[in-house]
Amino acid sequence: MAGLATFTLLYATQAILPYFTRDYGISPAEAALSVSMATAGLGVGLIFAVPVSERIGRVRLIRWSLILASLLALVVAFLPSWPLFLWARFIMGFVLAGLPATAAVYLKEEIHRTYVSAATGIYIFGTTLGGLSGRVLSALTIEVANQWGYAGTGVLSESHLALFVTALLALGCAVGCWVLLPESRGFVPHFDAPRELMRKFGRAFRDPVLLGLYAIGGLGMGTFVGAFNSLAFRLEAAPYLLSVGAMGLIYFVYPIAGVGSIVAGRLGGRYSLRAVMPYGPLVAVIGILLMGLTHLFWIVLGIAILSVGFFMSHSLASTWVAQRASASVGVPAQAASMYMLVYYAGSSINGNLAPLAWELQGWSGVTMLSLVFMGTAFVISVLLARSRPLVR
Repeated sequence: MAGLATFTLLYATQAILPYFTRDYGISPAEAALSVSMATAGLGVGLIFAVPVSERIGRVRLIRWSLILASLLALVVAFLPSWPLFLWARFIMGFVLAGLPATAAVYLKEEIHRTYVSAATGIYIFGTTLGGLSGRVLSALTIEVANQWGYAGTGVLSESHLALFVTALLALGCAVGCWVLLPESRGFVPHFDAPRELMRKFGRAFRDPVLLGLYAIGGLGMGTFVGAFNSLAFRLEAAPYLLSVGAMGLIYFVYPIAGVGSIVAGRLGGRYSLRAVMPYGPLVAVIGILLMGLTHLFWIVLGIAILSVGFFMSHSLASTWVAQRASASVGVPAQAASMYMLVYYAGSSINGNLAPLAWELQGWSGVTMLSLVFMGTAFVISVLLARSRPLVR
């Protein structure tokens, strides 16, 4: 439920970006800022979420983060000004940082290490359901509203109506998470001075393997979000001319991707994280190449394969960061936070670069940019596979 609420709110705008271009008279790259500002806010929030969780506990932070962000999302749905809308999305993303900053560490603290890789894969599957729900629900809300003759009002346009509905779903999940999330048993509070906090964050950058894992997360997330941000503009244009509801159905590739994260987690636990890691970027590259073809079947298959490869990489990298940081630098929470910071920086940067590449070079520009990002991730993962293991 926590993953569902967080990523529903974060990506509710992605499937309806063309509506923002028409509602506000802006370019595709500007419309993509509705995603990038939220992920940028989340990235900044990660810096503060970790020390807060060290003081008040992981569970308390997750609960309040979800409730407050869901309430903010309800407010966002009523903002008519584009600059105000973007800044409100930034603040909502900042508040949402409580879960991504602490989830991997919470699982490591509470679950036996034999099962933590599989548990992390299941958590990431929950985040894929959130990504699916945010995109599909917003798209289908507009599709149904159009069929019922809803043309928007002075209070809620079609796009804002979609955001209001997704905010209600997130609020319900946040309430459920508040009730059901188990209290921490392995958590020990830490009350560090600001100087000590800075020292701990600095230690998270001392291990070259951790730096490589941060880069894989950022490159993978940038490729993934950039492709999806651009895809809606490609498929609404000729020769496809898909409606927003039809485009929303494409996001049902997410459960397939989520299964990939679970399988990768289990394989990583059975063999080793370093042995399985290179396969994620390699699978993603295959998906990128298929998306470059013109037939809709290959495009959908390609985005599905890209999603599988990305979530394989993310599941393995986030698990490896928590384990490696504990063994090498002793600051797993700070390392997990830095991983997610780079992860969402990749989303914010390429989330806007890819639509800009679409404007300038069409889908060939998006393909080349995606191949550069994911190809670099593959090279790094191969180098990491040769690193010295610290955790068996």
